[in-house]
Amino acid sequence: MLKIVRDAEDTGTTKVSLYGRFTGEYALEVARALAVNGSRAKALTLDLMNVTFVDRVAMEFLRTVKLRKIKVENLPSYVARWIKQETTNESTNLRSLKE
Repeated sequence: MLKIVRDAEDTGTTKVSLYGRFTGEYALEVARALAVNGSRAKALTLDLMNVTFVDRVAMEFLRTVKLRKIKVENLPSYVARWIKQETTNESTNLRSLKE
């Protein structure tokens, strides 16, 4: 189960905090929470401090969030390493296809 809390901060940042297990089934809900939809937020932040588990689909979602320049706070170290490894593998595979 995943709880999603969206808060606007005084700094103009909208912060989305996740609590629980972040699995692929919740990726669309998290994407909706990150959608600006007329919000006047200058920036978006996704806080994973209270996330206890991330599956592969959620990890791929987090990769796209980082590519969109959304700040990700308190990313578990194993997820950060996983994202880095997948990005490195993807780059290696692309280079080998070009050769």
